Amino acid sequence: MSKRKAEPSQRLAKRRRGGVPTFGAETEDDRVNLASSLSLTTASALSTRSVPSTGSVPNLSVLCARSFVTNLRALHETRDDWEITLKWLKLMPDNLVPKLFAMLRSSCPQILTNAMITSYFLRGPSIVLTSDVPAVNKITILAVAGAGKSLHELHLTGFVKIADSVFATVLPSMPSLRVLVLRGCAKVGSATAEAAARSCPSLSTANFNYTAVPPMALVPLLKNCPDLKVLKLAGIPNWTDATFAKLSSAVFQNENFILKNIQTLKLRQLGLSESSINSFLARCPNLTRLDLSFTHVHRPVQVVLTEARIEKLSLTSTAISSVDVVALISSLPHIKSLALGALGGGQGSSVAIGNTSAMTMTDQTLESLTDVLKDFGQLEKITLVGNTKLGATSRRSGALEYFIQCVGRKCKYLNLSGVHHLQSLHLSGLLPQDAENQPPRLEQLILNNTSVDDDAAPYLACCSNLVLLELAGTKISSAGLFSVIDTCPKLQTLNLTSCRSVSVTDRRRFFEAWKHNSEET
Repeated sequence: MSKRKAEPSQRLAKRRRGGVPTFGAETEDDRVNLASSLSLTTASALSTRSVPSTGSVPNLSVLCARSFVTNLRALHETRDDWEITLKWLKLMPDNLVPKLFAMLRSSCPQILTNAMITSYFLRGPSIVLTSDVPAVNKITILAVAGAGKSLHELHLTGFVKIADSVFATVLPSMPSLRVLVLRGCAKVGSATAEAAARSCPSLSTANFNYTAVPPMALVPLLKNCPDLKVLKLAGIPNWTDATFAKLSSAVFQNENFILKNIQTLKLRQLGLSESSINSFLARCPNLTRLDLSFTHVHRPVQVVLTEARIEKLSLTSTAISSVDVVALISSLPHIKSLALGALGGGQGSSVAIGNTSAMTMTDQTLESLTDVLKDFGQLEKITLVGNTKLGATSRRSGALEYFIQCVGRKCKYLNLSGVHHLQSLHLSGLLPQDAENQPPRLEQLILNNTSVDDDAAPYLACCSNLVLLELAGTKISSAGLFSVIDTCPKLQTLNLTSCRSVSVTDRRRFFEAWKHNSEET
């Protein structure tokens, strides 16, 4: 019998497990991996290292939490030690519980039993449960109701099999809830959304990404939660023009109904037409963050976005024309984060993304965009992943080099994955540009599946602020990478997946290989 492919909701439930997370680390909630559609990487070969901290010394509670997590397995193996440990956990102040629980979920989820979680960790101002922890089940989620009025944030993610009624049951006990995240809980629907509207009037964040909440279920939420600032609706399968029309007639028929407090709106991967999306945007005059990736948008309402003071905009895999993209971006001088991946891809269709002729981002477009962006002083993050026409007409220099020199080097994050014609010479814009030899600001540089090789090493070596460098599927070799690590003391993560000029055994332990090479030379 052939194996069925995993459902999208099941794939979303999977998470990469790592070591102890840094407090306040960036979450993955808003990040959908385009790489699978673009065939940019497969099984990743990440090489990591720890570097000495140059910041402030962590406070005592942080150091104690790290030590506890490091030694938890040893404590768990000795009965007397474990009983004493549980007694101390019971005495832990509520405000420290969420931080410690997050570290335990990441480093040793197998040790966390349902009884342990419900007895010691379902308290404090914030509760986070994910499907990564094997012991979490329906009983665990129902036990969350015990947190009551003290709970301000509830994050339940990736529970694809738990029924809508279970989530709806726990919300009435949480009148003080301000943040509700149900990302990837595939069966969450009308009952949960309506329970949130009735019981949680102070909600400021509602994340229903990859659930089954229909448009009409949002009507009471939009009416009863006036403080709502963040609304995320990505990838909900039952959002069509027909179902959205019911919401529109119930709410938007009143011309005075304005969602004045909505600042973040995520409509990614919804099956709405441009007219439906624009009618939604017209009711959100104060947007600062907008995600329209993988939608049918051809021309967003520019007047609305200009007046809204947009800081983060994602238009990946939309069919917006080059002229409209440049015109739109030129009217957003406060932009900080911009995603323009695979333009012309057509709602994320794998056929369209793989078809170079479907792409609309050309060298000429990039030059025009660079002319606009080079004077934007607040831009920190830009993604051009999968724009396969870039560099096709100017392999030696041209638009890509101009962009990297005038825009890319000024950002903290730059993703050019899947720009297959990107050559090493295009990175020459990373060389010092002034008498003071100031290095690029880049902290994260992603060049997976491009044509860079060892000739890129002198340019990459100029990026002394790099923390993460991804070179999967490129021609760079160990010799070229050694020189890069020599001058990038902050570099912690290397992605060398499918780098054939790097031995397979070194791809996951490249920092060790570099250290060994340094000692020999």
